[in-house]
Amino acid sequence: MEASAQTGGASEQAVAQTSVPKREPTPFWLYILGGFSLLLGIVTAIPQFYYVLFAINPHIFPIGPNTNPLGDVWYSYILVGDNSYQKVDPGILAGAVEDAFLLGPLYFTTGIGLLRRSSWVFVVGLITSAMIFYAIVGFFLGDIFAGLNTVTNQVSYWASNLPYLIYPIVVFCVLIFRRSLFRRTSHT
Repeated sequence: MEASAQTGGASEQAVAQTSVPKREPTPFWLYILGGFSLLLGIVTAIPQFYYVLFAINPHIFPIGPNTNPLGDVWYSYILVGDNSYQKVDPGILAGAVEDAFLLGPLYFTTGIGLLRRSSWVFVVGLITSAMIFYAIVGFFLGDIFAGLNTVTNQVSYWASNLPYLIYPIVVFCVLIFRRSLFRRTSHT
């Protein structure tokens, strides 16, 4: 009786293994989206972390020409796109802390999940999408209602900020409408 129970368990496992569908090939656009997510993580977290350091001690972490690579990048950004970063502003600092310690890591994690097609990316990606959509819409509305008075170059402003509006919409649509790409399936 014990032997038949063991054989029944083995046959049930074999049936369960054969009923799990194989994964479809990863679409090329998903590699692009995952890579873009990783890029947004790096481009968001590192400069915003530098701004947090600038706020803590502007003498050690200056923003200006010929200071250091990140100080130069910030200075170029200020001259080309937005002049509100020339001094420490509490609202900008709060956004920098959010970007450096929350959104940057979430972009990076979402990118890894998209590239690996992990099932957990559904939850993490939706959280990332919701948070950045909320943040960027608030950012745009605040600037628009203020008359875009800190914007020194419209093209640079919109070109550097529109990806943060488009990204959460695309990730949301991929996770909702192509959820089957992220289901656990057999790897054999």
